[in-house]
Amino acid sequence: MGHGSYQSKDWDRLRSARNINNQSSVQDLYTAKRMKDNLNPYKVKYRESCDSMDNPASTAIIFGLDVTGSMGYLSEEIAKGALNRTMLEIYDKAPVTNPHIMFQAIGDSRSDQAPLQITQFEADIRIAEQLLDVYFEGRGGGNGGESYLLSWYFASRHTKIDCYEKRRQKGFLFTIGDECCHETLTAPEILRVFGENGQNCTAGQLFREASEKYEIFHITMKAGAYRYQHSGKAWKKLIGNRAVELDPEDLDVLPEIFVSLMQYARGAQKEAITSQWSGKAEQVVKQILNDMGPLAEEKDFLSF
Repeated sequence: MGHGSYQSKDWDRLRSARNINNQSSVQDLYTAKRMKDNLNPYKVKYRESCDSMDNPASTAIIFGLDVTGSMGYLSEEIAKGALNRTMLEIYDKAPVTNPHIMFQAIGDSRSDQAPLQITQFEADIRIAEQLLDVYFEGRGGGNGGESYLLSWYFASRHTKIDCYEKRRQKGFLFTIGDECCHETLTAPEILRVFGENGQNCTAGQLFREASEKYEIFHITMKAGAYRYQHSGKAWKKLIGNRAVELDPEDLDVLPEIFVSLMQYARGAQKEAITSQWSGKAEQVVKQILNDMGPLAEEKDFLSF
């Protein structure tokens, strides 16, 4: 998948057709009452990001959003404006070529009916159309974490991406949420979510596995479970400097953060990255990159 290209005018038409405005709530934006079949990862062999005439040098990008109850504000922000601005900034700043976007909606595989939902890799307005088809379950298990590692499992074992397979250039995978990551994905969970037999996997194992073809980052929101779970520290332990912490009031500069992290992973210098922004975006990005330090290779990292 991944034909065509993203046009802001298409977003304006979709926004008008879906009556999306600044007052829209999660319930207004995400109206599905259950997980749609086309978003169900059960028995999906592959999602593909393939080069085409429109996109001859495609780059696979996955955004994994926590859709449990405490994270409604994130899904609102993405749908009401951050997605459109992210696409425009990617085209403007060109951290990668020919972006192909997949969204994942992440919950809890120990408690939720729809712990993972997956769109196709798309390059045009279907990115937003499929995002708005997501079932916002709004649950989560209250069990000390969420199943962000489902994102890594699917990316590693069920995606084919030409940027890596043809050019040995990694795609990008961003997950966002406020909780810790469950330490283990069990064989029964794998069977229930993906419809396949497997063995128990640790979060560290799946991170390293998915890191073979994706540059992985996690953005921990400093709200909700962040304080009592100490999830920021837990994510640092799990994936090192690839863990970023963000205040909810800074969510409006999420597009600039995405672009900056892509540039940094591709070798751009911090000064050059921060200088392209101004005002609040410049300050937030500068702080994130200063806190981050050098990016360790996954093979150098010991995690649980």
